[in-house]
Amino acid sequence: MLQKNGNNFRGGNSGRLRFNYAEVIRVALNHESRGRPKFAMLIADWTGSSDRTAENWMNGVTGPSGAYLIYLMRRSDEVLKTVLALAQRQEILKAVYEREELQERERQAKAAATVVSDRALQLLAVPIDVPDDPVGVPVPGIELGTRQRWFVGQLELNRNVRAEHIANAFDVSVKTGKRDIALLKALGIVTYAGSARRGRYVLVT
Repeated sequence: MLQKNGNNFRGGNSGRLRFNYAEVIRVALNHESRGRPKFAMLIADWTGSSDRTAENWMNGVTGPSGAYLIYLMRRSDEVLKTVLALAQRQEILKAVYEREELQERERQAKAAATVVSDRALQLLAVPIDVPDDPVGVPVPGIELGTRQRWFVGQLELNRNVRAEHIANAFDVSVKTGKRDIALLKALGIVTYAGSARRGRYVLVT
């Protein structure tokens, strides 16, 4: 059993492994804190210990014993990895590192997807005062698909439709209608023919 003031740990078949228990826990906790202020109070909340006791662990004065260590292993990845390393449970430690690597890859993939999404929205952005549909409205959320198909269908019926018609048909803002049309224009499906006042959208043939 790990004693809070002890400095010896007997490894399975590898003899006696000597280390300063309080010091290795201090290193793990300080790495876990990443410089966050009042981290000792968070540790106290995790374990149910007093703030002073948690500060002693953070400063390497003593190390957690008994249930306190178990509570820390539940909440602190760094303490968990430290104890696994000291116990020489490499197979479990390897699984922990593999999980962390997977989580990091997922985080990076999510961040990259967000960047791509932001760029796509920028490409679809429409100025408020466009010459062919100069109705200024707040920027709404974007929903793509059904409205654009409806708009193309109206043009196929040779109807003179604009962003206002999308807004009325689908109960969205005119600005959303402008974004829908902007996408169709960017894809080369529709174009605007004629003057700003008397022109109309037509299908690209």
